[in-house]
Amino acid sequence: MKTRRFQTTATSPGIAIGKTYCIKHERNNYSRYWIKNSDIELEITRLKDAIKKSKDQLDKIQTKICRFQGTDQIEIIESHRLFLQDDMLVADTIKQINTYKINAEWALDKILAQLRLSFLNMDEDYFRERQQDIDYVGRRIMDNLMGTPILSFNNLPNEDLILVVHDISPAEVASISKNNIKGFIMECGGKTSHTAIVARALDIPALFGMSHFMDKIAHNETIILDGVRGVAIASPLKRERVQYERTQEKYHAFENELMKDIHIPTRTKDNHRIYINGNMEILEEIPSLLSHGAEGIGLYRTEYLFLNRLDEPSEEEQYNSYVNVLTKLEQKVVTIRTVDLGGDKMPLTQVYDSQINPALGLRGIRLCLKETLMFRTQLRALLRASVHGNMQILFPMISCMEEIIQIKSIINDIKTELDDQNIPYAPNIPLGIMIEVPSAVAMATEFAKEVDFFSIGTNDLTQYAMAMDRTNEYIAHLHNPYEPSLLKMIKATVDAAEKEQIPVSVCGELAGDPLAIPILIGFGIKALSMNPVSIPKAKHILREITLPDSKRYVKRLLKLNTAHCVHKYLKKKVPKLLPDDFKKLKFV
Repeated sequence: MKTRRFQTTATSPGIAIGKTYCIKHERNNYSRYWIKNSDIELEITRLKDAIKKSKDQLDKIQTKICRFQGTDQIEIIESHRLFLQDDMLVADTIKQINTYKINAEWALDKILAQLRLSFLNMDEDYFRERQQDIDYVGRRIMDNLMGTPILSFNNLPNEDLILVVHDISPAEVASISKNNIKGFIMECGGKTSHTAIVARALDIPALFGMSHFMDKIAHNETIILDGVRGVAIASPLKRERVQYERTQEKYHAFENELMKDIHIPTRTKDNHRIYINGNMEILEEIPSLLSHGAEGIGLYRTEYLFLNRLDEPSEEEQYNSYVNVLTKLEQKVVTIRTVDLGGDKMPLTQVYDSQINPALGLRGIRLCLKETLMFRTQLRALLRASVHGNMQILFPMISCMEEIIQIKSIINDIKTELDDQNIPYAPNIPLGIMIEVPSAVAMATEFAKEVDFFSIGTNDLTQYAMAMDRTNEYIAHLHNPYEPSLLKMIKATVDAAEKEQIPVSVCGELAGDPLAIPILIGFGIKALSMNPVSIPKAKHILREITLPDSKRYVKRLLKLNTAHCVHKYLKKKVPKLLPDDFKKLKFV
C-alpha cells in the first residue's frame, strides 16, 4: 500500500513499530420497555448484579496492576470502582426504575445522559474528557446488563501489534499485555484523559484524537507510531522503517540515560540551582511525577475537586484531599492553587447568566471573591491541612491590588476562627499570585511587596497579552509563546521580583519547552513546573547549559521584534547549548 502520514497531538511518548490490529467495540442497542409493578424488584436486582459484576472485574484489573505493573495509577481504577457505589449513579437509576416503571438499561442510560451533561459544554479539555470516565463505567455496566462480552486482549496474535480503537477505558489499557501490544492509536480523546494518564504511567506509546483513523488504514498494515512527535506512518518505506528502528533503539537508550540521575538536585553546568517541579490536577498523577523526578508540586489545580461532581465539596473532603497530597509529597514543596473556576468552567452549584466573553468575565479570583462562602471553605481546608506538609497557596488571575488586600483580610479572619476553635495551622504559609494578565505585569513591583512568590502562567498571559481567545480557531496563530511582547513581560516580572527578593516560577507550557528552557533561565527564573514526562528532558538540558550563555542569548533575543524571528533564532542557537543526543533525536 502507499505510504501515508498522519499528524496529531503527542499523547504518550515513545516509538512503536508493528502491525495494526483494529478493534471496533461498538455499543449495542439496548432494549427500552415499560415494566409492571411486579417486575420492579427484578429490574433492580438485574442492575445490582451488573454493578457487582462490574466491580468484580475492576477488582481483578486493579489487583493485576498492583501485582505486575507496580504503579499507583490503580487509583484511577479505584475512582471508577467508587463511581459504581455513587448515589448519583446507583440510587438515581433505581429511582428511575421505581418512578417511571422502566427497565434497568433504559433507566441507566437516562442517568448517564444527565451526568454527561455536566461536562458537555466545557471547553477545557481536561474537564470535558471527564465525560469519558462516565462513559467507561456506564458502558461496562450496560455490557454486563446485556450479557455483552467485555473487551479483552487475551486472544490477540502473538506478534508486535499497534492497537487501533475508537475508544478504550483506563481499565482496558491497564489490561494490555506489553509482550505483544507495543502501542495504540485512539480515534477520540486527548492527553488529559484518564486513559492517557494510564498509558503514560505504564509507558505505552499512544496517539489520541486520530479521527476516523480506522477508515484510513487497513487491518494488519505495518505502521510506525511516533509518540514523541505525534506522528503515525502507515506502510512506511523501507528506509523510513530502518531509520525509525535505529531511532527507537536510541530513544530507549536515551530514556534510560535520562532516568539515571533523575532524583539528583538539578544544577546548571556552572552550578546554579534550578528547581524542577510538576503540574498536577488529580491524585493519580503523583506517582508519575515522583518517579520522573519532580522536586515538588509547582501547580496543583484544584478545579477537579469542584467540577467532577454534581455537588460542592465540603471542607472536610477538601481537607482530606490536601492532606493526602501533602503526605505523599512528604516535605517537598506543594503549591496549591485556589480554585480557578468561571466562564466555561462554572461549578454546577453556581448559576449565572451566560457570559458573552467568559475569558474576560467572572473567573478565577473574581469568582472566589464573589462566592466568598465557597472560597472561605477552601481556605479553611487549606489552612487546616498546612500542618501536614510544606504548603504554598497560589491565587489565580490577580489583576489589581484590591484583590490581594481582600484575600489577606479573609485569610486573617479564618486564622482568627481557627485560633478560637484551637485548630492548628502553619503560621507562615507562603502566599503567591499567578502572573497571567498584563495589569499584573505592570503592577509586579508593587505586588512583589505584598506576596511571597510569583508564578507565571504563560498560557493565559499569552492569551491576555494578545487580546485573543485561545479557544478561537480563527486566531489560534496569535497564541505563540515566542511572541516578543510575552518574553518582555516575563523579563519585567522577574526583574520586579528580584528587587523584592521573592522567587519566580513558570508553570505554563513554555516551562517544558526544550527551546525555551535555556532562555527562561537566562531571564533569571529559578523554578520550572511542568508535566511529568517533560521533567527528565528538562533536567538533562539544564545540566548542559551555563547561566552566562543563557544570558547572552537573552540579550540578543530581546532585540527581535517578531515571534518568527525569535523561534528562528532559538532553533539556531539553543541546540548549540545541548548535548548531541538531544539533537539526534530531534527533541529541539
